Amino acid sequence: MVVTVTTQQHTTNPFYNGAKELQEAYMCLYTFNFKKACCNQNDFEFKKLD
Repeated sequence: MVVTVTTQQHTTNPFYNGAKELQEAYMCLYTFNFKKACCNQNDFEFKKLD
């Protein structure tokens, strides 16, 4: 599963603000509740897109 997320600030780590954008994207696209699944940064691979 691949999700492209745009963060509010330029950052190399999308977890800087508790992964708010990731939570919203997964809920919108897959109805997957990020918080209830107890996901953390180690559960994801991310890369910076310039």
